[in-house]
Amino acid sequence: MDIGKKIRNLRQQKNIPQNDLAQILGVSKSTMSNYERNYSTPDPDILVKLAEYFGVSVDYLFDYEDSRHKFELVKENSDYTSSNSTVLTKDEQNVLNYYNRLTDEYKDYIKGQMIQLYLKSDKGEK
Repeated sequence: MDIGKKIRNLRQQKNIPQNDLAQILGVSKSTMSNYERNYSTPDPDILVKLAEYFGVSVDYLFDYEDSRHKFELVKENSDYTSSNSTVLTKDEQNVLNYYNRLTDEYKDYIKGQMIQLYLKSDKGEK
């Protein structure tokens, strides 16, 4: 399930109008509508507010917890190897180094974006 449907379902389960949730999050009703229709993705701070309000994790909003395609994260000072023992490229090492320097909030956001992109590419979307 995509993030927009997930947000809409959670909102409807709580019987809260879209406008009320928009006010709680500090966004306009049209922005809230865009989130639910997947026209835009909430910023990290909004994702955290949504997760806190609904009592779920940011990973849950992106279906990360339910996905069979979980990402393995490599610690900054480890040997950068993939599961098949191939050494990662310099670009891959740099991406992991940047990732490891992010706050947990931004790491959650990045994981969610990566999952969304992966799922889109898996469906042949661009």
